[in-house]
Amino acid sequence: MTAIKDRFISREEISKLLWGMINDISTHSLSMWLKSKTDGEFVVVPREFCVLVVSFLERQVLQKEHLLFNSQNVLGQLEEIKRYL
Repeated sequence: MTAIKDRFISREEISKLLWGMINDISTHSLSMWLKSKTDGEFVVVPREFCVLVVSFLERQVLQKEHLLFNSQNVLGQLEEIKRYL
């Protein structure tokens, strides 16, 4: 599994975000801003979406275990992802 590396955004860019907004910052605006500042490498999605996707993948692994080269490895990777959630 590829390790997720930290990205750094300058304080100046964060300050521009804060002072450039007239009202509160919506989660959508923050998400689009983060995506733009990381060249699309990071996106913000609701946590529940991630939980549902991992749960779906776990069920798929168990149902299609015979088609996978190493199903235990896949399940281990899904467990690793769940730790981020």
